[in-house]
Amino acid sequence: MPDSDIRTLFNRIVKHLVIWGAVAGLLILAIFTTQGLVIVENKKAAVLIRKTGDPLTTGEILATREDQKGVQLTLLPEGWHWRSPYTWDWTYVDQVEIAPGWMGVQTRNFGKALDPKQVIALDGQKGVIQKVLTPGRYIINPFAYTVKKYQAKTIEAGHVGVVTLRSGNEPRNPNEFLVEPGERGVQKATLPAGTYYENPFEKDITPVDIRSHRFDMVKEKIIKFPSLDGFDITMEGTIEWYVDPSRVAEVFVKYVDQRDLIVCITEEIILPFARAFSRIEGSKHLAREFIGGTTREKFQEEFLRGLKKSSADLGIMIQSALIRNITPPEAISKPIKERELAIRTREMYEQQKERERQQRLLSMEEKMKDRKTQLTQANADVSVAVTKATQEKEVAVIETSRMLEVARLQLQAAKNRAEARVAEGKAKADVVVFKNAAEAQGLKNSAAAFGDGHTYVRYLLNQKLAPAMSSILSNTDGPFADLLRRALEGGKKK
Repeated sequence: MPDSDIRTLFNRIVKHLVIWGAVAGLLILAIFTTQGLVIVENKKAAVLIRKTGDPLTTGEILATREDQKGVQLTLLPEGWHWRSPYTWDWTYVDQVEIAPGWMGVQTRNFGKALDPKQVIALDGQKGVIQKVLTPGRYIINPFAYTVKKYQAKTIEAGHVGVVTLRSGNEPRNPNEFLVEPGERGVQKATLPAGTYYENPFEKDITPVDIRSHRFDMVKEKIIKFPSLDGFDITMEGTIEWYVDPSRVAEVFVKYVDQRDLIVCITEEIILPFARAFSRIEGSKHLAREFIGGTTREKFQEEFLRGLKKSSADLGIMIQSALIRNITPPEAISKPIKERELAIRTREMYEQQKERERQQRLLSMEEKMKDRKTQLTQANADVSVAVTKATQEKEVAVIETSRMLEVARLQLQAAKNRAEARVAEGKAKADVVVFKNAAEAQGLKNSAAAFGDGHTYVRYLLNQKLAPAMSSILSNTDGPFADLLRRALEGGKKK
């Protein structure tokens, strides 16, 4: 084979080897890159583990430096990251979620050991961390820290929180029930109602009910005491009480044990005091005296007074103490009850008689009241009638006076009219007299002119008759002409 062909073949082989080598290198690089890709999903975190580096010292559980071999303290959060698969390995863990109303307490799993009396770990120490995790989501390394969840302390209305420090300074006075602020033990100050996220390894909060409570002295808690004459008296009652809000911590540390506070207070304070005061006051009276109301009332007053004073000294406030029933022995109570019943029956009859008497008096008073009302009404009617008659009389007098005045005026007017008519008649009469006198004088003068009166009369008569006769004679249709016509016709017939 020629040298040229050998060189060509060799070049082709070298070219193919280079191509295949590049492909293989890219493939190896891709595989290496993919293996180093760290994909952290939502709500997850990645714990890095270094495969190379300095080994951990004895007692260490994770690397405190990045160049140390082992579990790393720092985590990778959500997202895409790349680490060399030759140097690193990793594992995925869940993030820590704290629900509302809860809190997380962290315990550091690495570091120096705590002192013998130490409860809370400081920086660099192994143990419980003071700061708690409130509701939310956190990236916590589970190899470095252990998280334990606790419910937050909720103090409801009507309660206060008694605080007990589990971590703090030693009390300066260890013989006191309450310690000063910052000292280990029960604190003097209490917490009001609310929700508190406090580390339970550092501070313990105990809710205490400060509302009013009721204690019934019945059944196994019934009170028994001897009377002055040695009889056993049984007493049932109810006591209402509450814890003094200013002394809650003191009462809590003195009297509360593993039992409930209400049970501790009633059995340690209230019930013993009730038994003591009932014996003290009950031994002052005879058995039969407890049946009567006066002794029972006095006994209850003294019982309440003594119970209030003694309980208040211990921080318990007594609101009331009601004694519902006091039962003496049957041998004493039966005859006394019968006698008391007879007395009460007699008193009832007396009260009935008194009520009847009062009703009679009341009836008489009502009748007297009605009589007085009627008399008052009659007097009022008489007064009204008198007033009305007086008014009518005054009106009548005024009306009569007015009518009298009118009549007087009318009379005066009539007189004036009569006088006017008289004057008018007199004037007319004078006119007639004067006219007649004038006519008579004229006639007298006329008669004197004719010589005498007879002549003058005939003149006047003729003067009156002449025109009439002329009219009669000239009227052919009148009665006189008719008479003449008939006369003439009669003459012709003859």
